[in-house]
Order: sequence, then structure tokens, then C-alpha cells
Amino acid sequence: MAQVVLHRSVEHKPGTRGVRVRVRSNMFRLVRDYEMDFYQYDVFVKPGKQEPPAIGRTRAQALLYRLQLDRAEIFVSKGAYDGGRIIYFTQNIPSGTYDLRGEDQKVPQAGAAKLQVRLTQAAKFNSRDVIAWAEAGRQDVINMLQIYLRQLPNIKYTTPAHQRNYRMFYLDKTSIPLGNGLEVWKGVFQSVRPTLQGLAINVDTTHGVMIQGGSLSDVLMARFSLSNARQLDLRENDPLWKQIRQFLRGVIVTWGGATGCKRQMTVAGLVSQAGEFIFERMADTVPEPITIKDYYRLTQSKILRYPHWPGVKNKAGTIVPIELCTIVSGQLYRGKLPEGGQASQAMLNSAKGKPNHRFSEIGGPVLSEILNYNENDLVHSGMRIHPDATPVEARRLQAPRILFQSEARVQSGRWNVARPQLQAFRPATAPLWAVVIFVGDRYESVITRFVQNLVRCLMGLGVRINTTWHTERGTGQNTGQTMERLKKMHGKPSFVLAILPESAAEIKTVVKQWGDMMAGVSTQCCRIDKVAQKAGDNQYCNNVALKINAKLGGINSTVLTPLITEWLHKQPTMIVGADIGHPPPGVRDRPSVSAVVGSMDKHLTTYSYTAKALSPRLEFIDQLNHMLEQLLRDFREKNKCWPQRIIFFRDGMSAGEFEQTARNELKLIQRAFEQIKEIEESKSYPKVTYIVVTKRHHVRFIPESGDTSNVARSGNCLPGLVVDKQVTSPVYVDYFLQSQDALQGTARPSHYTVLCDENRMSADDLQELSYALCHVYASATSSVSIPTPVYFCTHVGAYHFNPHKLRDALSQDDSTTASGDDNDRVNVQLWNEALGERRTALRTKLFFL
Repeated sequence: MAQVVLHRSVEHKPGTRGVRVRVRSNMFRLVRDYEMDFYQYDVFVKPGKQEPPAIGRTRAQALLYRLQLDRAEIFVSKGAYDGGRIIYFTQNIPSGTYDLRGEDQKVPQAGAAKLQVRLTQAAKFNSRDVIAWAEAGRQDVINMLQIYLRQLPNIKYTTPAHQRNYRMFYLDKTSIPLGNGLEVWKGVFQSVRPTLQGLAINVDTTHGVMIQGGSLSDVLMARFSLSNARQLDLRENDPLWKQIRQFLRGVIVTWGGATGCKRQMTVAGLVSQAGEFIFERMADTVPEPITIKDYYRLTQSKILRYPHWPGVKNKAGTIVPIELCTIVSGQLYRGKLPEGGQASQAMLNSAKGKPNHRFSEIGGPVLSEILNYNENDLVHSGMRIHPDATPVEARRLQAPRILFQSEARVQSGRWNVARPQLQAFRPATAPLWAVVIFVGDRYESVITRFVQNLVRCLMGLGVRINTTWHTERGTGQNTGQTMERLKKMHGKPSFVLAILPESAAEIKTVVKQWGDMMAGVSTQCCRIDKVAQKAGDNQYCNNVALKINAKLGGINSTVLTPLITEWLHKQPTMIVGADIGHPPPGVRDRPSVSAVVGSMDKHLTTYSYTAKALSPRLEFIDQLNHMLEQLLRDFREKNKCWPQRIIFFRDGMSAGEFEQTARNELKLIQRAFEQIKEIEESKSYPKVTYIVVTKRHHVRFIPESGDTSNVARSGNCLPGLVVDKQVTSPVYVDYFLQSQDALQGTARPSHYTVLCDENRMSADDLQELSYALCHVYASATSSVSIPTPVYFCTHVGAYHFNPHKLRDALSQDDSTTASGDDNDRVNVQLWNEALGERRTALRTKLFFL
């Protein structure tokens, strides 16, 4: 049975293939200057003899900081506090209860006069042990060092964004307006990482999209492009109501209380016509009904200008009219920026600095002025952060051969299919096809020109396509009927090309629903703004042609490396990608979606997929046994044999979930084998290699200054960079692979962690396979950032997040969700039944490209 095996790096030899190069990382060594004892204390904060108030992390940090200043004769060394129940000191503080007096308006009034902090010593250890334990990967000790590292920023930066992620903080003086009530702030990330060289601090610059602070009504009008105040007079059945509710859920607002002090709450929902809402207040011990507008008029002499506007409410039921609320500055926007919009472009522009500039910022202002490590509590605890970024030994792997009908020329991870013209490795056929136009007649000539150019590009790829096509016209009001008219064609079309307006999300949804779910016909959608701009552009038309050929079941190109020739071609092997996609923060009526994709041929170009809904926020794929069984049967049907090896790439997992998630999923993989009678009876189970692929991390590499042999035009390292020494984990077998150049900004390598390897693959073989798989993304003319099966999972998961009006159909059933104040439970079984009924007829084709 497959098991999680934690290979120590000393037992696993690093790779040797490729050209040796030197790079710099954004890791800074943490060294011990002298020995020091650490004392851990349990913390309990309460106002007098009452129960603890709801004191958040920021308030608690400020209180403990002030206590240490007020009682400096006791607290000679400053403690490192986690904002909850643990604080560390480098001196032996007497356990006991300490009184704290003073003015702190953020603390509830009941505890403003007198607060008590009780400290109880829980543990003692030496800095020598701390370093050894942290380097061995003990998470509790690493957490202690993280607390010391962030102590100064915790006091200095108190925005809500920092409260939610203590490794990240943002600088309000760097804000850049994005429009639509949003702005971008520059931020700094810091984290302790155990490495083969010892402990290191990973420091990086970052950018975050924030909701603009200020009047809530002004922000809402900007966010939703409202031109006058009357448009905020909304009811629950208004389409805008739901958008505003989702936007505001979890947002922190303030308003003026009856005593004149600012009050604060986290928005949980909306209430219509807030000014007219009636509640009961106590008048001389007798409940008295009163409207909210009358309450503010009588108690604060405030006249509501817009009593019919909605109000925001928190979980406790407190309701405040929108016009009285102010959004607290520094809150991360959790939604998705409109693709191609002004906000997206402004965000890209703010983050696309050259790699050298990014590293200069980290090594200069960030380390000295912002993080100020010389004054950091960690430094006063006998440790020191080395000021220079860690130099790293690396290698640059040779790119795989890219085979069309002839071999492509690969330069810096890119190739061109038009110069010279390359024919697809296996072209598809399209004897009958259609163009459906959803824009006006004024675009007639440009559409004809575009379609003719597209046909030429398809023929250049070798696709056997009819040079005449059927045309239909429609509008956004009759999209479904327009698509249904295609059934009157003399035969089923091979594919449908849809020309859409510039903003056409609804039309695209209906087109995809008809093609992917109902008719089983491949569809390719193109926006008219792109068509008008690129009608004569061969590169654009070739890219569309590559998508169409792949959707029709053709193979654009394949890769060839010594490993693939000698290893994969000789023994049936299935490469699997798996991922879980979660609904956006604040969305509680949709499940998470798991997607699993498996290769079906030795060329690693044909894939089958399966997708399942699962409970929101569940971190392992609980139906993996059934999903993998389906892929195994698909493989058997196509290849007339079962795979003997499975290389399983798992995306979407944080380091803290590695072991538990891998153990759960490896058991389910085993169960999939047992569910197939033929495999179970033979007892010859496929051997499994289980690898976690991580994209969301902050480790970066740039070429060592003066090394011109490893510099791409962008200033990044050339594609193929692999790092498996020095800054990798002392616990797991892992490596960083930068498989592509970045057109803008600093390239981000993907991080691969091997948790199980029954196939006993060498480091070189693992790295070569990972790199090769970044070159088989069907519609790309460049390498991608992660292995193609994992990339496909991202698309499949996104596809089922909005499965063509599936959610609307489900929302008509009262059993889909059960709403409550704290949580909305999703009926996963109902979602899966619906997904099963609407399963695409194109499952073994790349319909989602």
C-alpha cells in the first residue's frame, strides 16, 4: 500500500543534469550569536473579575505592549506575543496577575477602567534547542520564531489585512487608485523557513488589492458604477442586492455611537429600508418599539437622509444604516478583478517591476527601514539576520524537444508555429462547422476577414477543414434559440465558432451550455473587440487554431526527452493532476469542486477528466477513489491495459496540510485499485509517486550579477532553472522549478514536494518529467508554470464552479442550502447528482481550453 514517506534530504541525492548556474534567492540566513533561554507563558486577559471581553488580536497586542512599558521594572526584556494565549520572554518573569490601567478606547467600556493580565509559565528551553528543533521542522518552534519576527510589525502595522495574515503587512502610504472603489497597496511578506543550510527568513515584496476606505455609500457607488443616490434604494429581489451583500460580507465598518466614540463591526448581511426597521429599546424598564431613523433622531440628533437605503448588520443582529458607516482602510478585496479591465491593468502595472528592482527593494528599504531587523525582538533574543541574500547553486535543464510534424525551435521557453509553418502532430478534421454571430451587421467584413484567416491557419496546422461554413445570427435575447437552429444543419457540426460582444458573459454561458452539456459539440468563443483588433494577425489566429484542433481531439504537439523515451514509452504510465477549487471568500451557497485529470496516451497529450462537488473548504478529495477509478477505466479502454505507474501531481495544498491530506488521499488511491476487480485479483497495483505542486509561495530567484549566460530578456533566470540544494527543505524531498520566463515582473518558480515515491524516481527524473509536462499545454506556444495536468484541473474546476446555469437550477430547490446566522450548509449530494446528469459529452476532449 502507498504510504507517506518523509525522505530526509540527506538520504536523497540532488540532481546533476543540466548546466550549473549561480542565482540569488530572497532568503536571509538566521544565525545564533549567543545562547539564550526562552520562557513560554500562557496569557489570560480580562477586565476586573468579569468574563473576558471580545478583545481582538490588535487590541490584545496593544494591551500587552503597554503593560510591558508601564511595568518596565518587571519586563526588562520585551515579550513576543501571538495576540492570543501565548507570549515568550527571554527572562524569567514571575507568574501572576498584573493590573493594567489607562485610557484605551478600543477596549469595551466595561473593562476600560481596570484590566488584568494573568501570566502562567508553561515551558522553558534554550536557543540552541530552538534552532535544532526548528531546523528539524518542528512547527510549534517555527511558530515561536515567527512570533518574534513579526512582533515589531504587529505594533507598527494594524490594518485589518495584517490582522488576517500576520506574515504579510501593507503600507498605506503606497496606495494607488484602481477605480471602482478599489486601490492597490504595496506590501511586505516575511516568514521563517527551515532549509538545508539552516534557518532562513523569506522576505518578499507583494501587492494587495484593497477596498478604499471612507464613506460606505461613496465606495458602493464607485464599486458598482452608480450615478445617483436613488440607485442605492434597493430591495432583496433587486439583482444588485446580492452583489452588494457579497461585496460587503466580512468588511469592517465604523459608525458613531451614542456616546460619541467610534464603534466597529464586521458586516454579515444587509437589511432593506434600514431607517424604517423597528426594534425594541428599553424605556424605564419597559420595551418600547422605535424605528432606527427615530432612534438616531432622538438619541443623537441625526436625521437620516436616506431612510429607505439598506443597512448593514453583524452576526449579533446590530443594524446600522449605510449612510452612517465608514469603511475601515486597509481591507483586502477578496473578489475577482474584471479580466482585461482598467483595474486589472492598473494592478499589473503596479506589480511588473524588473526582478533586479524587486531584489533591490528587498535588500534595501524593506530590510532596513520597514522590517528594521536591527531593532527586531528576534535580534535581542541572541539571533541575527544576515543582511545579504543567500547565493544558491542551481542548474538549468535542457528544454524538451517539441514535436509537431517537424520539430519546433524552442528559445527561452517559446516557439512559433507560423515561422516556419508547423503542422500539428495529429491534425483533426472538421467537415461541417458553423459560425454564430451575436453582433451587428457593421462588423460583417471584419468577421469574414477573421474567419478566412482562421481557416488558413487551421489548414496550415494540417486540419482538414471545409472552407465553407454555415452562418447563424442571434442576439443576447435569443441565444438559446439561435444555438438550437444549428440542429437543422445537414449533420452534426464538428465545432461552432461564436462571435460575441465585448461584454457577453451571459451569451457565452448559454453557448457553452448548449455545446458542452447538451449537444456535445466543441465551441470556440471570440470577442468582437479581439476579432476587430486581430483579424489579420496570424499569431492570434494561430492561437485560436491550436485551441480548435485540441478541442476537436487533435494533438498539436508532443514532447520528447530521454526519460519519456526510455521510461514512459516502455511501461504504461498515467500522469494525474488533482486540485480542489474553493468558492470565493464570503460565498456560502456553493460547494468546493475537486477536479482530477489523467493522461490517456504515451505522448502525454490526451486527457480524461472527472469533477465532483465536495463540502466547502474540505482540504482533501473525499471522492478520489471513485474519480480515479473512472480515469483508470478510461485508460484501460483506450490502451487495452491498466497503467503500471501513476505519477500524481497534487495542487492547492498548504504545507501544514501535507501529511494528513496525503495520507487520506493515498488511502483513497489504494481503494480505487481495490474497486477494480481485475486489478484487485491480480494484486499487481500500480506504483504511485505523489507530488505536491505549490504556486502560492514567496521564494524567488534571480541571476547572480555578472552571469549573462543565465539572463532572459526580462531580467529573470532562463526557463528550466531548478534548485534542489541549500534553500530546500530539511524534512521532505523537494525542489523549485522555474519552467517559464515572466513577460512582466519577477518569475515565480513552482515548488514540488515529494511525499510518496514507490517508483523510486531519481531527483533528475522527477525534475525532467516535471519540466517536460510544462511543455504539453495544448493551446500554448510557450512553457507554462506548472505541469499541464495540474493546469487542466484549474480549468476543469473553474468550469464546474459556474456549470452553465447549474447553480440557478439548484437554487430553485429549497434543499440545496440550509441558511443560518453562522454558516450555510451546501447539499453536496444534490450538486453531484446535477453534475452527473449534465456531464459533458466531450469528457475526453479538451473542451475547457
